[in-house]
Amino acid sequence: MPQNEPVQRISLVAVPEASPGTLAGLREVFGEFAPLSLVDPSLNIRNPFSLDIVTPGRGPLDLGGGLSLDGAHCVDEVTHTDIVIVPPLSLPDNGNWRTGRYPQVIAWMQRMHDNGAQLCSACSGALLLAETGLLDGRTATTHWALADTFRRLFPDIHLALDKTLIIEGERRQLVLSGAAFAWQDLVLWLIAQHLGAAAAQAVAKFHALNAHLDGMAPYRVFIPRFDHGDAVVARAQHWIADNLTCPSPVETMVDRSNLSARHFKRRFLNATGYSPIRYVQMLRIDEAKRLLEQTRQPVEDIAWAVGYEEPAFFRRLFRRLEGVSPGIHRRRFSLMPFESGTNVPMANR
Repeated sequence: MPQNEPVQRISLVAVPEASPGTLAGLREVFGEFAPLSLVDPSLNIRNPFSLDIVTPGRGPLDLGGGLSLDGAHCVDEVTHTDIVIVPPLSLPDNGNWRTGRYPQVIAWMQRMHDNGAQLCSACSGALLLAETGLLDGRTATTHWALADTFRRLFPDIHLALDKTLIIEGERRQLVLSGAAFAWQDLVLWLIAQHLGAAAAQAVAKFHALNAHLDGMAPYRVFIPRFDHGDAVVARAQHWIADNLTCPSPVETMVDRSNLSARHFKRRFLNATGYSPIRYVQMLRIDEAKRLLEQTRQPVEDIAWAVGYEEPAFFRRLFRRLEGVSPGIHRRRFSLMPFESGTNVPMANR
């Protein structure tokens, strides 16, 4: 970074629901660049970022877990910033979010965007960013568990939950990262934009950050909807959940519904958001993921166990839906090394 390049001011948005852990992580990563020379001696970088935290009002802010935040700036006091980051929000167990809680924060973000700032969100922070209206007609991502809530509140925004990072807007000034720790991808992307890929790589190594290059699909859990009010479709959903290995699942569901195939498929899509065949595939692959993670069964046996007679087809489908092969998924998520304290990788062993 040239020494005369202006410092980029980053404003972290803190509302009572903001994740204290992510706020701390963002401050840690953006706040320290001197040690990067330990990773790459050719890097001699002064910190290009000036970091502050902005809150809806003045005075201390109570965060979750009994933590209190003091010394932050009220949004009314900040008239300029270059980058705004909304961290993940801790929501109730049902994932509900009530819009309009922080109108002063929304208005401030809109002003900063109008002044040229880049607006970013991590995970559920997309809910607050979406309230600005700047994402309407665009694509966004958030935590997969918030899909129904997000679509209900913001029907004009297209959700791409499998994406780790989404950059939108004519000036590339709307940046969203996916579920939970995908904020690390956001951080690395911002650093790469301002300091280059070598600096981002050094930051990742020093802080042990992971770029989720395979997307968010491997982390997603398929949660079918049953609250749609269509009893015929609900019966079909319950039936297929108990009959995953049926060789002709869609045809059988149609026959059991006493509807025409066209009518049944239309009702199924309207009720669940998925075509019948895609719904069956999602159920089967979700069960396959569970077996890969919790058992040592060969991939071929797992393919049979979830209804696929051709392991090659199963592998292709798994990769298409999850972004990784079954083997990679097992290595990444298997619980086996931790059972009973055995087979845990140890140093020098």
